[in-house]
Amino acid sequence: MSKQFEDKIEDVLVDSELAKKLVPNKFKFTSQQGRVRRQKLLVGARTLSETRAVKDISLADVCEEAGIPRASAYHFFPNVEAIFLALRFLNAIEMFEALNSVEAADFNRWQGYLTALIEKGASIFREDNVKAKLIYETNTPDFEGDGFGTQIDDQIIELFYSKLAARYVMPEFKDIKDVLLVGYSIANGVFMMSYRLEGSVNEHYLQEAITAAIAYLRCYLPEKLPLKKDS
Repeated sequence: MSKQFEDKIEDVLVDSELAKKLVPNKFKFTSQQGRVRRQKLLVGARTLSETRAVKDISLADVCEEAGIPRASAYHFFPNVEAIFLALRFLNAIEMFEALNSVEAADFNRWQGYLTALIEKGASIFREDNVKAKLIYETNTPDFEGDGFGTQIDDQIIELFYSKLAARYVMPEFKDIKDVLLVGYSIANGVFMMSYRLEGSVNEHYLQEAITAAIAYLRCYLPEKLPLKKDS
C-alpha cells in the first residue's frame, strides 16, 4: 500500500475542488478520529482488492482488514459498494490531475495532444493495475443518484476542450463536446477490453485506443487545426 495514497485520502475527499463539484457534502465528517477511521476503511478495501476480485469482498472483510467495528463503519459508508465508489472517486481525481498535466501547447497538431492524453491514462493503469480493476471490474451505484461517472466524464471533456480551444481555432458547431465525449469513450472502451482480455492495458490495445479515437475525431475535426496567434 502506497503511503502517499494513505496521506492523500482525506485531503482529496474533503478539500479538492473537484470533490466539492462532484460529491458535495458526502465526506464532511472531519473529526480526527473520524478521518482516521474513514481512511483505514478505504486503505483496507484497496489492500484487499490487490489480491481479490472486488465482487468477492464484503463489508465485513473490509472492517476486519481495517480493524474497524462494522457498527462504526456505517457512520462513513452505508455498504461496501459505497467504499469502492469512494476509491473510484480517488482514482478519478488522480486521473484528472494527471490529464491536466498534459498541455496542448506542447503540440502543433491535435492528434499529438490526444495521443499524449491517452498514453497518460494508460500509464496510470500500468503503474497501478488496481486502479484499472476498480474501474473496469466494479459495478457500483452512484452517490445517491448523483451521476458520478457521467460527471467525471464531463469534467474530463471540459478539460480536453478548454485546452484544445486555448491552443487551436476550434470548429464552431454546437455538439463538439459530444463528439469529444464519444472519442474519449472509444478510447476508454478499448482500455476496458484490454483489461478484461489481458488483465492490463497493454501496448497493443493502447495503440488501438489511439488509432480508434483519432480516426473517429477526424470525421469532425480538420487534419490540422489552425493554431491561435497568441498560443
